[in-house]
Amino acid sequence: DRSSSAKEGRDGGLSPDKTVASSRSENVNEIIPIEASNDDGDDIPIHPALYYASVFLIVATLLQVLSTFEEKTGPFDWFAGMLIPRFLSMGFYAGRDLDDLLVGTNGRMVCPPDQWIDETFSVGNDRPVKGLYSLEYDPRKKVFKPSLFPHCALLRWVQLEKEHNCPAGHEYVTVIHPPAISRRSEGATKIPKIIHLSSPTNCLPSYTAEALRRLTHEHVSQAYAIYVHSSSTMDNFLFQREWTIFPQVKEGVLCGTGKLNAVAEAAIKELKVGNSTDQRRRIADRITLGLKRDIWRYMVLWEYGGITLDIDALHAILREGGSSSTKTSSTNSANASNHGGYATLRTLMHQWNAEKNDALLYFINNVDKQRLPYKDRIPSTDIMGMAPHHPLVYYCAKVALRIAVWDSEKSITDTGRTTKVPPMREGLAQLNRGWKNTKTGEVMEMKNENKNSIHFLDGDAVLPPALSSPRTAPWRSIFVAFQSTGTDGTPSGDSINAAMRGFAGEQKYIPRAMFSCMEYTLDMYLQTTTVKK
Repeated sequence: DRSSSAKEGRDGGLSPDKTVASSRSENVNEIIPIEASNDDGDDIPIHPALYYASVFLIVATLLQVLSTFEEKTGPFDWFAGMLIPRFLSMGFYAGRDLDDLLVGTNGRMVCPPDQWIDETFSVGNDRPVKGLYSLEYDPRKKVFKPSLFPHCALLRWVQLEKEHNCPAGHEYVTVIHPPAISRRSEGATKIPKIIHLSSPTNCLPSYTAEALRRLTHEHVSQAYAIYVHSSSTMDNFLFQREWTIFPQVKEGVLCGTGKLNAVAEAAIKELKVGNSTDQRRRIADRITLGLKRDIWRYMVLWEYGGITLDIDALHAILREGGSSSTKTSSTNSANASNHGGYATLRTLMHQWNAEKNDALLYFINNVDKQRLPYKDRIPSTDIMGMAPHHPLVYYCAKVALRIAVWDSEKSITDTGRTTKVPPMREGLAQLNRGWKNTKTGEVMEMKNENKNSIHFLDGDAVLPPALSSPRTAPWRSIFVAFQSTGTDGTPSGDSINAAMRGFAGEQKYIPRAMFSCMEYTLDMYLQTTTVKK
């Protein structure tokens, strides 16, 4: 029997190997490990999960390298953007949404390490800069990747400088956050709910800070975060950051400031303003700050989007309220947060919050309210909103930088600084040559891949006279600079206008050529022609 059984096993039965294979095939749900060999020839099983994870990691690494080369967000960037804040917040903000974690509550914010915010912050801000044109900060030498955490990056930018004491009646403010912010509160608007407030310093009048806090806390559902960008913040943002798409930023600020400063000093001397050299210097610095703000405005909108608002425009709103048809009562600045000024600011915020397009512009001097000799409506740059990387911002920035860099471009025109209104008009023309056919109140839609759109809003209907008069609105910051001395005998707006336009007109001696002022010596006294170095 044993011999016949053995024979059957050899001839017609199943061999031991086949028996094992059969038993494995019967259990189809069993995971069969993948085998590898070591140096001794022994088989080492590799779990399929580990195998596929290794393949995924290799593919993700290749995609990240390719994405970095193409300056796009890669898989590692995406995972870091989702996971790092959650790891940092474990045990402190359990159950909160991601946007809640970033913005935080009552000013508290959880942010990832600096290299995940903006690579600029990890390049040694603690050591002194060796010059504005040092290789360390040359925008043409490095590749920049957009920040994955705009709120965290903005918080760092506005808080790079150390806090300092403010005069009586003022307080130091860098950021005002709503109690909470989340994606649920964003609604249909495409413009980020960020207000960029530009100011010479972070010392704001107490009534202004009170009005802004009340605005953000009273309308929590709108969830706007307000960042105060001082002159120092703008310098850090423009000079230390790397601008690969706009490599002329540094030259634009330096050249444009030089040209405008020459005109300002000549006008100040002609009008005999200021009691001392230091006081006249402060007036000129305040005037040239406007040009830096013109360029900064486009750069911050390009990178982060949101609403840009000048501190002088904000004070005009709080002091005067809206237009004569919407203004209610009280022009007292100290009480503005309780009367017409605050109501106008609240109306503007409701307007921004309800905006469904990805850009909004206010126009003054419209057809029904034109003031001679100004026959065309004027786009206001004091308040405007854009989505990040909007094509209008791109064209306006390029034009503003060209005007600032080329010596053949004047620094003053009939609408104030040439970097203020002209770039907006030319930028609109670049997008749509028939933009003037779009009436105020209508939306100009673009037939591009992103289907961008711009809402033309009526500034005459909602803005105070200081911001809607074509005679004073474009010149407002220049007039404010002359009035900042606080002395009697401040020249009239017409005198300032005539003097600055006259001195700017003397720039006609500069040859009409496409060259940078960094290659030529710019005559600061506007008397002799430039000569090559």
